[in-house]
Amino acid sequence: MPGHRSFDRSLELYARAYELIPGGSQTNSKRPTAYAYGAFPIYAQDAEGARIQDVDGNWYVDYILGLGPITLGYCYPEVDDAIREQLGRGIIYGLLSPLEVEVAERVCEMVPCAEMVRFLKGGAEVTGAAARIARACTGREVILNNGYRGWVDGWGAQYSGPEKGVPGCLAGVIDGWDRYDLGSLEAKLQEHEGQVAMVSIDPASGGSTVPEGFHQGVRELCDRYGALLMYDEIVTGFRMAAGGGQEYFGVTPDLACFAKGAANGMPLGIVCGRAEIMRKAIDDVTISVTYGGEALSLAAGKAAMDVYRAEPVFDTIWATGERLMQGFEELGEKHGVPLHCHGYAPMSSQTIDYEDKELARDVWTLLLQEMAQRGVLLRRGGLLFITYSHGEAEVEETLHALDASLAVIAEAVDDGTVKKRLRVTDVQESFRSFT
Repeated sequence: MPGHRSFDRSLELYARAYELIPGGSQTNSKRPTAYAYGAFPIYAQDAEGARIQDVDGNWYVDYILGLGPITLGYCYPEVDDAIREQLGRGIIYGLLSPLEVEVAERVCEMVPCAEMVRFLKGGAEVTGAAARIARACTGREVILNNGYRGWVDGWGAQYSGPEKGVPGCLAGVIDGWDRYDLGSLEAKLQEHEGQVAMVSIDPASGGSTVPEGFHQGVRELCDRYGALLMYDEIVTGFRMAAGGGQEYFGVTPDLACFAKGAANGMPLGIVCGRAEIMRKAIDDVTISVTYGGEALSLAAGKAAMDVYRAEPVFDTIWATGERLMQGFEELGEKHGVPLHCHGYAPMSSQTIDYEDKELARDVWTLLLQEMAQRGVLLRRGGLLFITYSHGEAEVEETLHALDASLAVIAEAVDDGTVKKRLRVTDVQESFRSFT
């Protein structure tokens, strides 16, 4: 058994936070009850490379990575040096920053669809901006969406008819379709014929691989029915390839949205696309935010993009991710635990496929607990994010911890003691996956 790690400081802080912050966390997917509450760290105080330290002084190999923004590694020297240098010159001005031009040039050089660029801060902002641009450009209102696009009203109206707090009148301008089903998409385009401004989709998800010809089929349908195609590259951008999923799959959308990996952890959102479409952001609609030209994030973005272009970042991330996916599968088979990996190596997902769903949930919790005790942080179900800083040492530590953890799980399943071995006080789902 590993040495017992204490989470006392984390738990004490969270007790205070729960009285002050609705849900205890600023981000739903970071809520402690989504992991292994009571047996998993909650608060971080330090990080470097592929490792993170909690407030109780424990260090871990990290695969959560801020839910995806860390692509190069924590405290990556080139990025942090650029932030420090810009900090000495100012954070934000009443005038424009030259970095706005320099980063826009880099995005246009890297991303196939990018001819013009606007900067915002987060994923919900840039996907909301893309929707507004598409509606202004086409004169249409309906959006056909597949996947999660953020918490704002325009997207929330698609779900739960719609979500609480979202005006019901918005439901008529957004509709869904079945992922990877071109027939479903065409049926919706026909149902809303002449009304669809935009079709929006993630180029890839962690849960599956994209069927051959799918993206080409979506592109052809959008062209046929006069709808713009938008790729949400919040996760795939600066992770699957320098130009995101559109470069990887070889299909160019009309609009694309980036965030997470754009600046290795600094808040930088990007909406970009064909110039004739993007000009609508200036001519016909209001898309404006005080912090769009905030210089620390732009400096980080410039530095990160220079590293992406100069070094084998994406080849390395893919190779490391493939090694981990293979190792997870082999160790699951070794211990008779139905642990399986899905999707793409830079951001794979995992499932534990017991028919008994309650058992599967408890085994997941036990896995998170046991891996944390052995110094590795995973997210329930993935995504298993990889950085350029994850090296052979981190991979070996991870697989060694997984080997030992799955041995505990196999024994617990065999003798019916999974629940008894949990040191967890609460488990709740924190994030819904929308299709």
